[in-house]
Amino acid sequence: MSQEAVDKLRKRCQDEPYPKLLDIEVLEIEPGRARTAMTFRPDMQNIFGKLHGGAIFSLLDEAFQLACNAHGQVAVALSLNIYYLAPPDQGARLFAEAREVNATRKTALYDAEVWQEDGKKIATGQAQAYRVGHPLPIDENGQLTS
Repeated sequence: MSQEAVDKLRKRCQDEPYPKLLDIEVLEIEPGRARTAMTFRPDMQNIFGKLHGGAIFSLLDEAFQLACNAHGQVAVALSLNIYYLAPPDQGARLFAEAREVNATRKTALYDAEVWQEDGKKIATGQAQAYRVGHPLPIDENGQLTS
């Protein structure tokens, strides 16, 4: 089921509206791990001309969402804590990765981090997922079935 779930998620991501707003790219998906990327655009700036924290959070959250759902079951966030370490450079390409560090039948814990292309660490965090117990409602074409 895992490869099937990964394939379904990858197709579903192509039509997911919110990440499209930020041009978030899906780089890797496997059960318990995913990697995403985006480029800091001028329209993502906060009042100080830095990358808005919400954009950084969104990049990390997308990686988390994919990592926990790649097991083939619907998983939803119970919590996501992020710690901002440094502002990224203007125009920087950013990467996020979420990795499962512990899992039970119903919950899973993930470590996550965001860095820019030159290796500068931007943020770190932890997320916890709840596994609902239903299979992903996505067909082989990436469309929602319910």
